[in-house]
Amino acid sequence: MDVLINFVYPELSLMNPATFTIATLTTVMTLYLYFIQPSMIVQAYFRVAVRWSGMRMKYTKPLPDNFKFFYGEKGYKKKGQMSILLLHGFSADHFMWAPIVQNLPSYVHVVAMDLPGHGFTSDPIKGEDIGFKGQISRIKQFLELINLTNQPLHVVGVSMGATIAGILAAEFPENIAALTLTCPSMKTPLESRMIKENKKDVLEKDGGLLTLENCPMLPQTAKELQTMLDISHYYTVKYPKQILKGAVELRKKKNNLYLQLVNLLISEDSSIMLEKHLHRITCPVQVIWGQEDWVVDVSGLEILSAMLPNCQRIDILPECGHAVNLDQPVLFAEKVLEFWWQQNAQNKPLMYT
Repeated sequence: MDVLINFVYPELSLMNPATFTIATLTTVMTLYLYFIQPSMIVQAYFRVAVRWSGMRMKYTKPLPDNFKFFYGEKGYKKKGQMSILLLHGFSADHFMWAPIVQNLPSYVHVVAMDLPGHGFTSDPIKGEDIGFKGQISRIKQFLELINLTNQPLHVVGVSMGATIAGILAAEFPENIAALTLTCPSMKTPLESRMIKENKKDVLEKDGGLLTLENCPMLPQTAKELQTMLDISHYYTVKYPKQILKGAVELRKKKNNLYLQLVNLLISEDSSIMLEKHLHRITCPVQVIWGQEDWVVDVSGLEILSAMLPNCQRIDILPECGHAVNLDQPVLFAEKVLEFWWQQNAQNKPLMYT
């Protein structure tokens, strides 16, 4: 038998016993994680991607109510230069920004926070407002904790994060020097493909209330997650079933909070919340949208361009869906950086190394 093994796998005979044992254990452990604990592989990938982007992962000190924020940071704040605050979308976290931050130069100070109840930031306290106003109140606390209240900010938000960013700019104009709204969560003139495909079933079967069984943005199986990714992305990528299962398991831990939040977001008051605040946003604004966004229809541009008093540029990204961070990370980073440069040039000279 030994002769046969050495003939078929001659490289094994070159290994010393210790090396062979380590290789065997590593293989067994990898197979165990892949088939039994795929969520651990997904978590490891997330952490590597964030590190690779150049972000340092941090917690703030706890507030008196023991609430803590988690965030990624790249670069360092500099006098006379805008810091970029990144606000992620619904059920996402700082990881979604890794492909973008990786394409931003090191002299740009970037902070990607996990919003309340997302990522590693604390869950909202019982009875706390989890809507837009509650989120903004927490963001103000976060900025105070990391000493960014006196720093000119360029706030960049995607989807739900864009809506929050817009309301933040309207409510606290003294803190926001520039704003990038990317496919914000809002009521659009034309319904998106996702709404068209799901509205009938939700209205007829569940009276307009989203549940874990009918919400396309809260997948409960690997198949449902793949469907959500197909809707969110322009480019179709078929992921291994085990990896999808791992990602679903990670998301399930926060499903109850996400379900409350998504039903709040689709309410009539919330869907037009950004629109109500547009006329009060006085800082320079950039609007970015994926041309093939099937989640929030690109027709929302009509409202933003008509109602924003200081909309300075509109960038429509080709071959791009709702997941701009995955469909067009390089192009998205370029457009944001161009706007960042323009606004810095209009304020004070840049000082960077």
